[in-house]
Amino acid sequence: MWTALLVFALLALVLGVLLGFAAQAFKVEGDPLADKIDALLPQTQCGQCGFEGCRPYAEAMARGEAGVERCPPGGDAGARAVAHVVGV
Repeated sequence: MWTALLVFALLALVLGVLLGFAAQAFKVEGDPLADKIDALLPQTQCGQCGFEGCRPYAEAMARGEAGVERCPPGGDAGARAVAHVVGV
């Protein structure tokens, strides 16, 4: 019985280490500007801006494909905050 426990513990350790290395090797870096913009948006995921949610809208603004004025739930204050970050 102890042998089986030891085998499973070692197997779990080896697989955990492999998973950790794979997470580092295949890590996807996000756009830091899109992250800042997304943090300022209200996260209502309403789609009133014409995008599927706040994250796609933030990514479009970071690429310069969308304006800062398209978020009705964010209001004027939200548009001004995003405009400051984007530099518009």
